Amino acid sequence: MNRPFWVIASTFLIAQVSSAHPADQSEVLFRPTPHALEARFTFNLLTLTRCLRIDADSDGKLSVGELKAAEPLFTRYLNEHIRLEVNQKKAPWGEKAEFKYLWPNFEKTPPMPEMEYAARNVDVTFILPQKELLEDFWIEFDIFEQTGPMQTIRGLFEQDGQVLEVPFSFQEPEYTYDTGYAADPFVQEAEKKVTVPPKTVKWSAWLLIPAFAVLIFLFRRTIAHRRRTSR
Repeated sequence: MNRPFWVIASTFLIAQVSSAHPADQSEVLFRPTPHALEARFTFNLLTLTRCLRIDADSDGKLSVGELKAAEPLFTRYLNEHIRLEVNQKKAPWGEKAEFKYLWPNFEKTPPMPEMEYAARNVDVTFILPQKELLEDFWIEFDIFEQTGPMQTIRGLFEQDGQVLEVPFSFQEPEYTYDTGYAADPFVQEAEKKVTVPPKTVKWSAWLLIPAFAVLIFLFRRTIAHRRRTSR
């Protein structure tokens, strides 16, 4: 029996979307603590090539050397295109990013053709210490013009054993996460117990004058005693 055209077309469309889905999906994992924010971004190489030029020699393949050379460029790209605010204040991701390539024998990988880009993933991790209590943070992705409107980012917020999933997309590129630390009595009590380093005692010069006078008196008395003894 011949299937209707719309059934064939629907099946083909579903197959195309299913096969394209991994290529157009990235992930970010946030792990907030009272005084630190860890963010781990996971992108495939296809997404990276949409954000910046990695294939330096334009041979249609990505080598290990080209990926390593592009790390500072991609770190800068993330700082410029993924906006972050901590406690309602603009905050940079910084230049200390850790790259981890998620396939075996990365260093020995031969140059990879474009057909492999979507299946090769890389983690980019930032760890941001916070002097003040981390109460909330806001993030906005400004990468969808480069990666395309079909790109989605699976956002995961992991805190105290709980995981919240928030999708990011061209239509919904931002989200504000409240850690709850500001209202947590246990956290607030721990903040009060933080040891404050002792302040350095600064002696006034006027207070040192009597001490010097006493030392001079004792020195002269010792000298006089020695003179009398030697006679």
